[in-house]
Amino acid sequence: MASTWGDGPNRQHLSAQAMDEKRKENVAYQYLCHLEEARMWISRCLGEELPAAIELEAALTNGVILAKLTHFFAPDVVKKSKIYDPDLERFNATGLHFKHTDNINYWLTGIKKVGLPAVFYPTTTDIYDRKNIPKTIYCLHALSVYLHRLGKAPLIQDLVGEVDFSQEDINNMQRELDEQGIQMPAFGKIASHCDQYVEKILESIESAVASNDQGKLMVSLNDPIFSLAEVKQEHAACYMSSLKKVEPPFTVEAIVQAIAEGNMSEDEAQHMQEVFSNLATALASGDGAALLELMKDKAFESANVIEENVDFYLKTLAGNDAASLTVDLVVGGVRDGNHSAKEFKRMQAMLADVTDALASGDEEKLIAALKDSAFAAADVQGENASYYITALKTAESPLTVSSIVASVADGNQTAAAYRHLQAVLGDVTDAIASGDEEKLMAALKDSAFAAADVQGENASYYITALKTAESPLTVSSIVAAVADGNQTAATYRHLQAVLGDVTDAIASGDKAKLMAALKDSLFADADVQDNNGSYYVKALSTVEAPLTVSSIVAAVAEGNGTADVYRHLQAMLGGVTEAIESGDEEKLITTLKDSVFAAATVQDNNASYYITALKTVEAPLTVSSIVAAVADGNQTAATYRHLQAMLGDVTEATESGNEEKLVTTLKDSVFSAADVLGENASYYIKTLKTVESPLTVSSIVAAVADGNRSAGVYNHLQDMLSAVAAAIAGLDGQKLLELLKDSVFSAANVIPENVRFYVKNLKKAPAGSLTVNSIEEAVKDGNLEAEAIKVVIAAVNAKDKDQLLEALKHPLFKDISVREDNVDFFLAALEKTGEDLTIDDLRAAAQLDNIAANMSSGKGSTAQISSLQKFLHLLEANERDYEEEKEIQMLKQAVVSTIRQQQELEENLNIMDIKIGLLVKNRLDLDDVVHQQSKLKKKGALGGPSKGLKSLSKESRAKLEGYQHLFYSLQTNPNYLARLIFQMPGGRTTRFIENVIFTLFNYASNQREEFLLMNLFTSALELELKTMDNIEDITKGNATVIKMVITFNRGARGVSSLKELILPLVERIINDNDLRINVNPVDIYKSWINQKESETGESCGMPYEVSTEQALSHPEVQERIMKTVGVLRGITEGFVTNLTESVTKIPYGIRYFSMRMRQALSEQFPGTSKEDILKIVGNLLYYRFMNPAVVAPDAFDIVELSLDKGLTVEQRRNLGSIAKVLHHASANKLFDGENSALAPLNAVIEQAHQKFLTFFQKASTTEDAESHYNQDKYAEVTQLAKPVVYISVKEICNTHKLLLEHEDSITDNEGDTLHRLLKDLGPVPDIHEILGNAYAHPGPSVPQEVVQQWEERVAEGGKSEISLTLKNAFDVTGQDDKESILNIFLQTKRMAAGILQAQPGENLKAILDTKPTEEQEAKYTKIQEAKRQFELKQATQEADRSDSSTDTRPKAEASPLPVSKVLALKDVKEGLRCNLAILEKEGLCKAADNYQDILNSMAKDIRNQHRHRQQRKKELEGMKHTLAALEEKGKYYEDQREYYQLYVDACLSNLTKPKNKKSVVRKTVKYNAAKLHEKGVLLEIEGLSSGQFKGVSFEIESGDTGKFNVYAKFMGVSMEKVELVFEELLQLQYEGVSVFKMYGCAKINVNLLVFLINKKFYGT
Repeated sequence: MASTWGDGPNRQHLSAQAMDEKRKENVAYQYLCHLEEARMWISRCLGEELPAAIELEAALTNGVILAKLTHFFAPDVVKKSKIYDPDLERFNATGLHFKHTDNINYWLTGIKKVGLPAVFYPTTTDIYDRKNIPKTIYCLHALSVYLHRLGKAPLIQDLVGEVDFSQEDINNMQRELDEQGIQMPAFGKIASHCDQYVEKILESIESAVASNDQGKLMVSLNDPIFSLAEVKQEHAACYMSSLKKVEPPFTVEAIVQAIAEGNMSEDEAQHMQEVFSNLATALASGDGAALLELMKDKAFESANVIEENVDFYLKTLAGNDAASLTVDLVVGGVRDGNHSAKEFKRMQAMLADVTDALASGDEEKLIAALKDSAFAAADVQGENASYYITALKTAESPLTVSSIVASVADGNQTAAAYRHLQAVLGDVTDAIASGDEEKLMAALKDSAFAAADVQGENASYYITALKTAESPLTVSSIVAAVADGNQTAATYRHLQAVLGDVTDAIASGDKAKLMAALKDSLFADADVQDNNGSYYVKALSTVEAPLTVSSIVAAVAEGNGTADVYRHLQAMLGGVTEAIESGDEEKLITTLKDSVFAAATVQDNNASYYITALKTVEAPLTVSSIVAAVADGNQTAATYRHLQAMLGDVTEATESGNEEKLVTTLKDSVFSAADVLGENASYYIKTLKTVESPLTVSSIVAAVADGNRSAGVYNHLQDMLSAVAAAIAGLDGQKLLELLKDSVFSAANVIPENVRFYVKNLKKAPAGSLTVNSIEEAVKDGNLEAEAIKVVIAAVNAKDKDQLLEALKHPLFKDISVREDNVDFFLAALEKTGEDLTIDDLRAAAQLDNIAANMSSGKGSTAQISSLQKFLHLLEANERDYEEEKEIQMLKQAVVSTIRQQQELEENLNIMDIKIGLLVKNRLDLDDVVHQQSKLKKKGALGGPSKGLKSLSKESRAKLEGYQHLFYSLQTNPNYLARLIFQMPGGRTTRFIENVIFTLFNYASNQREEFLLMNLFTSALELELKTMDNIEDITKGNATVIKMVITFNRGARGVSSLKELILPLVERIINDNDLRINVNPVDIYKSWINQKESETGESCGMPYEVSTEQALSHPEVQERIMKTVGVLRGITEGFVTNLTESVTKIPYGIRYFSMRMRQALSEQFPGTSKEDILKIVGNLLYYRFMNPAVVAPDAFDIVELSLDKGLTVEQRRNLGSIAKVLHHASANKLFDGENSALAPLNAVIEQAHQKFLTFFQKASTTEDAESHYNQDKYAEVTQLAKPVVYISVKEICNTHKLLLEHEDSITDNEGDTLHRLLKDLGPVPDIHEILGNAYAHPGPSVPQEVVQQWEERVAEGGKSEISLTLKNAFDVTGQDDKESILNIFLQTKRMAAGILQAQPGENLKAILDTKPTEEQEAKYTKIQEAKRQFELKQATQEADRSDSSTDTRPKAEASPLPVSKVLALKDVKEGLRCNLAILEKEGLCKAADNYQDILNSMAKDIRNQHRHRQQRKKELEGMKHTLAALEEKGKYYEDQREYYQLYVDACLSNLTKPKNKKSVVRKTVKYNAAKLHEKGVLLEIEGLSSGQFKGVSFEIESGDTGKFNVYAKFMGVSMEKVELVFEELLQLQYEGVSVFKMYGCAKINVNLLVFLINKKFYGT
């Protein structure tokens, strides 16, 4: 296509659009030509073939070609051996690696070294990220021209129009250039640019020669252009002399010749060397006289030396040695010294004027002096002169320019503040005068009153308070008035609230609420007594509304008075009661004479009668009843003599046998209770003669009654007693109730619902011994027992443990011992007794529990059959047991599936995070990010429920049943997995733990699995310790078992514990916005420098990069560090105290492992001290478990932060500093060396370490795992549900593969169980073989596309989870003797339980020897048939559930209890005898003690079954909590996924947004580099001397908000636009970065650039 781009005669006229397209094609073609030119030139230089032009761009990105080219023209920059990936093996295999940038940097260093002008330089990212490859090609062309000028390389060829490219290549290049939007460099001007550069150097040399500037001359002569000449620094004067002889214009050749001539003038050079050496000596010693003498040399004749300025010359030339001195530098130093001296004198005069004005108070003179240019930085305002004087008088002497400028600023600020204050005080005064609350509130919100707590609702109170303040108002008086107003308002509202509480309490009769209100300080004058609440309610109820403080105080006093009167009355009544009970007549008379009983006529000689009368009064005694009793006593006393007379008459008539007299006497009113019948007189005499003397009314009445009974009534009484005895014998409670209604038993308090207790008590009476009194006593005892039992029944029904314990404290139950830690068992055991509960049931339950407890602790105990029979029902499984087991399995499946889904989703999110980071850095294409986003499914990457065995093929099921046996063995024998862990390569261990171990143990979702996982951890620990020679290896070597334990405890339970432990501490740190903990001396130094420069806008003249020692040499840095250390000390002590007092909050799992590790370390390393072992334990407990959560609480879900807001740099630094000190304290590591700044904390560390040691000891001391998890050798066999794991098909295959690979390493011998299981399983199957026919291979002849689809289906199917019910492959009678005997033992207990439910007896042997009755046979059959039907029902429901869901375990597994036909009781007893004989041979029971061991074991089973139920409930709650936490975490992941989606959508949207072509009006400031260098903003430009800065210009243009565009020209060459984001500059300043590079070569002072932008664009 060489001829198609010219303007030949056949060129057609094209439209504008077509011409534009043609122009773009021409640009693409020419660029391809330039690529070919570069390719051919490099190939000639290197002598090797390179990729074609269209591939050259990609080939340059790894930098290999560029590095080889560098070795060609600058071999000292890079040796061939240093080139990374020279053969491109890494690049061809995996693409670009970050180390490829080293190659690019070699090239950039090389072109800089040979002196190629910086205007041509590309950046590393231009090449590595292909951001601007055209600029790189442009630089290669320039390098060719430049090296050719230096004679170091051939010249690049011009191939435009000479080479052809296909239209497709041109179109592709055109499209690529359009997409990149890069402006093509001007390749045709490269030569002119290089010539301009050379011309600039030549002009610089001419200028230096003309001005006799040796320094400038030597800078130019050292340019690489003259690299062929031997330029010597010491011959500068000679070169100058030689060049002065050369006629302008200078050429390179002429200058090289002059250099050669200059090298020949040895004498002159020697002379100047001696002069400069003497000058350096004079400067170093500060010898001004010697300096003046040397300045007389003719070489310095152009210098204007003034003797009095010699001190200034010494300063301007200080720091130069003989090698650096030149004539030009010395002359310039003299010139600068003269200028400095002149300025110093003028400055001294200005300072004197200011001082004079201050002394005289002359404001006009002061203002005139301050307006001098020396104080240009000060904003001088004439009206503020008095404030300036005040401020300046406080400045330290002597005054300086900076102190005067600062004082002016202070004066301006004081003046402005004063005027503002006066205005605000005026607003407040006006608002008070007018009562304008709104205006007042607006004024009070001014910052002048920041100390006042202004509350809008208190405006009226403020006005009232301010009206009382003295005039004129001041800020302090206003703040005080606001405080008074707030207090007045608060007091009023508090008063109203308390009065309201009192009113509410009175209305509701709430004594507690009233007492709480009355204790308020408002009622301090009231004598409020806690026990008078009811009296206060009554008294306050009569007070008229509204209540006031005074009326309430009065009512309290009234209530107290009423209470005192009432208590005196109660005391008197108590005194009477006490006198009655003790029979103290004297005390009774004294009490009755109290004014309380004024209505009673008390006579001293009647005391005994009063006691008698009062004893008949119903309790409680009252004043009226006592007065009445006194009256009765008086009457009794009066009639007593009459009674004695009557008794004498009865005695006389009885002795004389005078029936008439006897009947007459007995009819006296004294014996009114006697039913006297004249015809029975003889019977009365007979009975009275049998009565013991002396006779009493009651004995006489009784004798009369006996006489009457003797005459006919006696027979009725005997009939009633006989009927009661019959009712008791027949246990007929209803009949007993009817009989007790007879008047014979009128003294008995019969309560119908208590009849079962009457029957029980009366049944204990011997036959024929019943009397009316014994029957009444039995009724009384029955009522007492019934009341006590009712309380127990209520507690059982309410399942209230505390209530039950309290009820059992009744004296009736004193012989019943209940352990508080097992009250749950009591509640469950007594649950079925219902309202029929008796004290015997309680005794039986207590006995059963104590027997089981004693057996567990190794103590001997004997279970009674009667106790067992009452609670055998607790051994049976019920509907609730089955439902809870089903729910547990469902929740476990949900938890495991959710964990696995979230793990995959988290992994994809992490990859997405990395890719977005690479996208932001332009290291990745947006397409890759979009592709990764498509993997983030809303519900996780796994999806779908777990599949059971039925969802697979018949062949697969047989295979998977083998895996059920295998995984059971792996779970229960920890040695297999423990050994396998240490066979894993280092990189695979973590994934093996997560994908295999935690999956096999269902992430420890129940007690059994966590117990087995703990066994695995301890086995792995023992194995790993055996490989260690030193105890330190467990911490230094990053022990695998430690990683396992920490990974496990990072789960939901661990995070919950960490959150409880650490969240309160971390929150205080995060929420403290003023907290700054930075103890890095270098960081503090940089922060201090930034602060100084930002405040002054001037360079502080101090170095930006310093060492730690240099930073610490500054007192300011030391002071700041000490302040921070003080803060850090207090925080650390708080952390240590809280952490070391939180032992119980640490998860049991990590505490148990710590205990086992401590014990194992003591055994493995017996010579190690206890403290050193505790340090190792502490490394696990604190450093590995707690410390990461302190350092990064957001990463461990300790704190919840939104996706777009993380912890700040300052917050992370604070937490990191605290964690560092805590770690040192836990390990007792003192600060020294690089951390010597923290040495003051060493005392705190030593104290804290002792606390940590105590903490580690307590935390590593806990109960054993068997007790904690309630696991023993019978636990698994007696469980209702068999263990199940949820695992994917792929994981099954992977686990099988691992076991086969390491089979010999993880087993003990050839007969090992695992060998047998793996042999049965055979080789590892393919995934599709397990999945069944639906996943069969499509065949060899199908298209590749179909095979690929099949492979994808199989891969997806491999992720499917299945549920495996684990079982022991050798759980068959005869294969394992121990297992067989265990099964017989369990079967024996089940048979015994069934027999005891139907047939009672003294002991088990007696029951076996006793033939069952027909009734007992029928009862047994009925019970067992009901049990059988229940089991059949459960098995049917399980089958239905299996068929309708993915849980397809075999029926035998789903129904753990047998459902066979019911045997006869006698047959069962025969089977039981056989089993007992077998067990007796094994030593498990003895016929000699009537097989008591079997009964005792059953008692223990009853209690353990209850514990299992309690444990299952806890597991249910725990799994629900875990699932809820996982769902919450899932919401976080979903938010993160949506957040990334929004980001990707925004990126895609930005790609399609049209560009805004409207121009924006911008403010622009222009500076040349020399000006910016003078201001300190520009520090240097690499490759240019300061004398060349005038040829470099900068334009800063304001763009969008907070953004600035910088345009630069280097030696007339325009550079690319650079965008500065002001927020990023501030971030650099905040992070302590003082210098950054612009255009790759210009070093900029961050602080002064920020200052410049603030001043020019923000006016600050």
